[in-house]
Amino acid sequence: MKKFFIIIFLLTLSFFLNAQNSYDSIPNIFFNTFKQKGSDAAIDYIYATNKYISSNLTANLKVKAELKKFTSMLGKYHGAEIIDTQFISKSYIKLSYLAKFDRQPLKFNFIMYKPNKKWQLQQLKFDDKIIEK
Repeated sequence: MKKFFIIIFLLTLSFFLNAQNSYDSIPNIFFNTFKQKGSDAAIDYIYATNKYISSNLTANLKVKAELKKFTSMLGKYHGAEIIDTQFISKSYIKLSYLAKFDRQPLKFNFIMYKPNKKWQLQQLKFDDKIIEK
C-alpha cells in the first residue's frame, strides 16, 4: 500500500511540474496573480521567469506604472481569453490574450522562449488596440 501512495505522489508531482513548464502556464499564472493580488504582483511574477528581465529594476517600475495607469481607468477585471497563438518555432511562441475589464478590453502579447528546459518570458506588451491592421 505504501508503494501505491509513493507512485501516485510521484505521478502527481511529475504532472504538476510539466504543467508549470508549458508555454501557456506562465501567462495563465500571470492572469491569476493579476486577479488575486493586482498588477504589480503579476508583473513581479512574470518577470521573475527571466533573470535578464527581472534584474532591470528601472524598466520593471516603468511597466508596473504603465499597467497600473491603464487598468485604473478600465474598471473591474473580469478574466482573460486567449485570442491568438503563433508558433514561430518549437521554442519561441507568441501568445495574445484579451483581458476583459468593465470599460474596455486590453490586449496582452507574451513572447515565450524556451532556451533549454524551462519556458520564460521574452517580451510582454499590452495596449488597447485589440485588432491590428
